[in-house]
Amino acid sequence: MTDRKILPIVALLFVAVLWGLSFLSIKFVVDTIPPMTLGFMRFFIASILLAIIMKIKEPKFKMYKKDIPLMALSGFLGVTIYFYFENNGIKLLTASTSSIIIASIPIFTLISEAIIYKEKMTKIKIFSVVLSFIGVYFIVGVGANKTLFSNIGLGYIMMLGAVFAWVFYSLATKPLSSKYSQLAIVYYQSVFGAILFIPFMVFETTNWYEITGVMILNVLYLGIFCSALGYIIYVYGMKHLGVSISSIYINVIPLVTVIASFFILDEKLTLYKYIGGLLIIISVTASNWKREKCMSNGIIKGKLKY
Repeated sequence: MTDRKILPIVALLFVAVLWGLSFLSIKFVVDTIPPMTLGFMRFFIASILLAIIMKIKEPKFKMYKKDIPLMALSGFLGVTIYFYFENNGIKLLTASTSSIIIASIPIFTLISEAIIYKEKMTKIKIFSVVLSFIGVYFIVGVGANKTLFSNIGLGYIMMLGAVFAWVFYSLATKPLSSKYSQLAIVYYQSVFGAILFIPFMVFETTNWYEITGVMILNVLYLGIFCSALGYIIYVYGMKHLGVSISSIYINVIPLVTVIASFFILDEKLTLYKYIGGLLIIISVTASNWKREKCMSNGIIKGKLKY
């Protein structure tokens, strides 16, 4: 292995740890800072940092007026709506279960692209889809009759809502990727997403006096490291290793969440959830193993969700 590849590998593993731990940070603060307020705080911080990076990287950037509605819509779907579902889902479920469900997003995106863009479903892709659905069933379906109408059942619905929100976000973002750099797309989506959190915050009650210094540090971690710097580091690793290899490293995220949740939050998974999580990780890895390196401006789409 060359020295030039060691640093990108370390970068991707570092990002996997950052994003894996993000589920724990959300779980820690979401009972005190409501889901939409937390989302606004996170992406307000991220927008400030990304604005500085944009000023340095693309000081002459201009967006076409006709693309503003689509940029706003994609920000609404991928930031506001996605984190409405994810933050509420994590509030009701364990961090580890939530991360495993979110790990199935690439499979659902693959299905949507096959339906809408008529992309060819190879044998390995079909195998991946079937395997992923079996994995989701092991996590959500086994014993669902006991939990469907409980808070846990609602948590499953929320996390699946996050999955589908991201799928629609990916479809909305695709036309923008041929016109703008991914940095510009992520920046403006973060700005629109943060703004669109505000109307929802009106219906939430935040007990500001209960917010501790540790909670503030967790919010800063989510905004700075997970939603801004994590993305930059991921892009660096992906540029040097390619889409397919990078996707495999990203599959480490639920593993990080499960291990960290066990030691930090004392969360434990059932045997069914372990099996389901393993099947989902295998399915996503298989679907990316022979994927063509179809990149727009050198950047893979849809990796800022964490």
